[in-house]
This record gives sequence, structure tokens and C-alpha cells, in this order.
Amino acid sequence: MNDLMGGLPRPMVERMGRMSGMALRGVIALIDGAPDTFAALVERIGTWDDDPGRVPYPMPRYRFPTQEVLRIVNDFFSVVEKAGPPLPNEVVVEGARELVARYAPGQYREAALAKLAAFPAGAEPMDLSGGEDDGPVDFVVASAAAAWLACGAGGRMAMPQAIRLRLLEQVRRAESAAIGAPEREQVNQVSDRDALALLADLYDEDYARLIPGPRQRGPWEWDMLSVLKEHLLETPADATTPEQRGELKDKLLTILLAAAATQTKTKLSVRTVGKRVQPKRKPKRKR
Repeated sequence: MNDLMGGLPRPMVERMGRMSGMALRGVIALIDGAPDTFAALVERIGTWDDDPGRVPYPMPRYRFPTQEVLRIVNDFFSVVEKAGPPLPNEVVVEGARELVARYAPGQYREAALAKLAAFPAGAEPMDLSGGEDDGPVDFVVASAAAAWLACGAGGRMAMPQAIRLRLLEQVRRAESAAIGAPEREQVNQVSDRDALALLADLYDEDYARLIPGPRQRGPWEWDMLSVLKEHLLETPADATTPEQRGELKDKLLTILLAAAATQTKTKLSVRTVGKRVQPKRKPKRKR
């Protein structure tokens, strides 16, 4: 998105940044199962242009936010298709339908479910946009599809926590562009060093040393770092409250328990292989 902003009028840059940030935060809200946050973002996208002093916007208000979400959807589709066959439409529809049914604002839920039900099964292209009349329903449907894909697409994509981090990094870049922050003042990414320092502060130095270098890390170690980096993108380490520290520890413990369960299951399912040993036979009795 930032590539599109060079040379554009400042009011347009601000709008694009705000809309991109709110759109991606909407996807994150669905990932987190936060319907109130999602509803507030859907409403705010529709009212932002009404604030005093805004330059009148001639296009449908939800068009650009929906396009930003669809950009994410297309990226996810590309990742899935590199690893295997394309996702059938009905699989995507079912995944998005569940999120719409659970988290969509009530005033848009039925229309969003109807739009999803109208998509044909099979591998025909899915037009998740609203065409010339993008509205809140189209944004809700696109966001639900993006969130379902980001959550793993039914096991077809790995490390959803890392995907959430990438979305949050894009949010930060968009919001920095919206306020015109100089690049040197932007905090759009967090280093491994800072994340490990927070881990050491939560527990101790020895605990942080358990995370190996990038080439030796497994999915659960990347997920732990993603949780820490997400926190630091929004809150400086020295401003972390005791409540936030407790929440971070709970998230890290959940990842560790999931990793332990996965490893145990894997060990139990492994069959011993090797040279087959013939059973000893007793000698026949002489008659």
C-alpha cells in the first residue's frame, strides 16, 4: 500500500492509511474472536469520512478497505496453492460462514450469509468484492474469508500466530503512513533480540536461551516469538502492566502445552521399523 502513496495529496494518504489499518485490524479481530471490536471497526469505516474537516470522498466508502482485505485473501490463496491443489469454493465458504454466523454485526449477518450461500461450488473464481457498490456486507464477507485463511485454512497453512504478526506489522505501517510519521520514528517491526529480552524479563535469562537460532526453530518457537513481538508492537516493554504480563504468560503456556501434546501424539504414532526378528521355534520331539 505504501508504494501507492508517493506523491498523493496528504488527505488521501491519511484516508488510505486509516482505512488499510482498520480493515486489517478487522481481520485480526475475527481471528481473535472479538465481535465487539469487529463491529466497531465496521461502523467506523463507514463514518470516518463524516468527521469534521474531512475532504468529501466520491467513491463507495468500503471499497478500499475491502480491496485491502482481498489483497490479503489473494496472498493466502497463493500460499495454499503453492503447497497443494486450489481450495474449493465450498470449503472457503464454509469456513467464512462460521465466522460470519458467530462474529458479524447483527445488522449485516443475514445478508453476508446470503452472499456466501450464492457462491457456486467447485473451482470457479470467487468474486468476494462488491463490484461497483462495495458496502459493509462485502467487507464483512471478505474479512471472514481472510480470517479463516489466516487461522490455518483448515490445516492447510502453518503458524497462524506468525500470520497474525505479519498482519499487525502491516497495520502499523499503514497507521504510520496515515499520521505522516517519519520513517525513523516508526515502529513497524520488532527484532528477535527485543522479543527474547521480554521473554527473559517475564521469566529469566535461562528460559530465553531455550529459543534457538532461526534455522533451528520449530513452529512453536516461532509462535512464542510472534506473541512477544505482537505485544511489543503495541506496548513498550517498560510499559507492560502486571495484567499484560499475566496474559502473555498464559498465551506462551498455551503454545507450550500444544507443542507438548503434538510431540506426544507424534511419538505414540511412530511404529518401530528395522530388521524383523524371527520367533524362536521349539525343536520337534523325536518320535
